[in-house]
Amino acid sequence: MWNLVKRLPWRGMVLALVLIGVLYGLNRWGYHDGTEDEKRNSIAALSRLQSAFDTYKTEQTALENAALRDWAKRYQAQVATGQQAEAGYLEQIAQLESQNKQLQGQINDVTQRWIDEKGKSHPIECVFTRGFVRQYNAALGYGNASVDSGHSDTTTTAGTGTGAASGQPEAADAWLRDSGVSQRDVLANIIDNAKQCRIWHSQINGLLDEREGLQK
Repeated sequence: MWNLVKRLPWRGMVLALVLIGVLYGLNRWGYHDGTEDEKRNSIAALSRLQSAFDTYKTEQTALENAALRDWAKRYQAQVATGQQAEAGYLEQIAQLESQNKQLQGQINDVTQRWIDEKGKSHPIECVFTRGFVRQYNAALGYGNASVDSGHSDTTTTAGTGTGAASGQPEAADAWLRDSGVSQRDVLANIIDNAKQCRIWHSQINGLLDEREGLQK
């Protein structure tokens, strides 16, 4: 038995065991190192991705904030322009109202009497025919006035008394009769119409200015 044991290839077996141990150690060492390297690489890649995302998020937030500030600045400028335009418009309307009141108050001063070259004062005798009033109203688009009608209209703006009595036919020359409208009436109507036209003019200019401001 002992002889059999002595005959075993102990040296080869020891060498084989040593070789197996070395291989196993190398395998374990390589696997451990590979796993650690992969882990470190994964952590580094994740860190780079997180850093890139944080940078993108910061830049995007900065862009959004800049755009918001720019929009707020434009909005404030538009509001200021609108307020300025409104204030200017209201000031113009107030001036027109004041001027209209002043002009209306001076009507009697310029429609009652006139003075000739010798300095003599005369009462004003100015006749406005029904035809004149009809055409005056037709030009302004008032009522049912018509410039080609052979009859005077019952609706006038410059004055009253231009229509015939109800049911009574008018004479052929009725449009040349005195309308009852005085120089004072015509001037008062012109002053009111001029004020309204100037108000519309101011409104249109205000709208144009506001539109131009919104397009900036």
